[in-house]
Amino acid sequence: MTEPVTPVTPVESVVGPHRYRNNQKMVPASEAAWGLAQKHGMLGLVVEAVEGQNRLREVHSGHEFANLSSCSYLGLNSHPTVVEAGRAALAEERITGLSMGEFRIRLGIMERLEEELSEHFGAHVLPSVSCGVLSAAILPLLASGHLTDGEPLVVVFDRFAHFSMNFLKPVLADETLVLTCPHNDLAYLEEVCRKYPRVAYVCEGVYSVGGQADLAGIKALQERYGMFVYLDDSHAMSAVGERGVGFARTVFDELDSRTIVVASIAKAFGSTGGIAMTGDRGVFDFLYRSGPLAWSQGLRTAAIGTTLGALEVHRSPELGARQRQLARNIELFDERLRGHDLRGTGSHIKFVVTGDNDRAVRLSNELYERGYYCSAMFFPIVARGQAGVRMMLRGDMPTELTERFAADLVDVLAGLG
Repeated sequence: MTEPVTPVTPVESVVGPHRYRNNQKMVPASEAAWGLAQKHGMLGLVVEAVEGQNRLREVHSGHEFANLSSCSYLGLNSHPTVVEAGRAALAEERITGLSMGEFRIRLGIMERLEEELSEHFGAHVLPSVSCGVLSAAILPLLASGHLTDGEPLVVVFDRFAHFSMNFLKPVLADETLVLTCPHNDLAYLEEVCRKYPRVAYVCEGVYSVGGQADLAGIKALQERYGMFVYLDDSHAMSAVGERGVGFARTVFDELDSRTIVVASIAKAFGSTGGIAMTGDRGVFDFLYRSGPLAWSQGLRTAAIGTTLGALEVHRSPELGARQRQLARNIELFDERLRGHDLRGTGSHIKFVVTGDNDRAVRLSNELYERGYYCSAMFFPIVARGQAGVRMMLRGDMPTELTERFAADLVDVLAGLG
């Protein structure tokens, strides 16, 4: 580093309303979009499962469709081993949970879960009720420096970082300087690292609206400048990687004291809740009694059971089989949609940008009429003028269903103009 470093103090945060959020603008804009979706019958559907997620039936109309908005990317949320493990845990413990801070008293089954998760992922693993709770507990302490050297860090959020992290910006700004990086702009990030001695980067591995982080580039910056990396890998956990370790751990294979990976276990993993992975035992112990993680909101007994059941599936050959089917579906879909303007090539999350809300709802509605539920996405989930439709492929989707969906999507897009 050739430039003198600039110390960071909380004073550097800009004072004033609406720097990081503005409900006065966001709420009316989003409510108008949701109202449009509801008007076209795309919200509040009540269904029964005829054939898992591949065949749902709308209770009132009888319309049958495949669910392409599910984050259960491998279909493990209905796996018999997972479901039975939840029942068994309740039968064995005969209590839904202790309803208290688990750093004081916890069930033996919870200790077993932590040990098995830690062994499976090769890190200290802290389970919680959601990734949002984990971020609410961890990010303010990261910003203030209490997970590092006690001095505040400049916290840089990728522009597309999930709302469960983004909504904490005002809290972090009370501790330190908070910046927003253009999506995947590592040149911008490196300039911040050159200017400030302590930087933390907050991003996703696979983004919820399509696309992936440049993990190799991020790791290179970490090694060059000592940057802290806080990475949410919720949409890749279980779907990719040996033993389902996710996308982040394919690059950050050994976690150190400068990296925390959080991930949902309510998506491809097949259970409910979230986990935080760290290579630092001291950080693990500290977080256990910090903020929201110390409240009476631990995983309930049934959720502990389903997580243990999901781990059992992750240790079996079936995980690899479902991952391979997902990979086949992705390859097939990308081939059929070649030449179309879709985000998410090579990923199980696809996003078609339509521009305005009306076209997004139209596309979603026409796909639904053909037998596929795909989510229309609007501001503030995506930027203004970037409304579109998100589609999720899964490893429990038969090849023929993927073929049929791709063909119908091409046809609908042609008619949309």
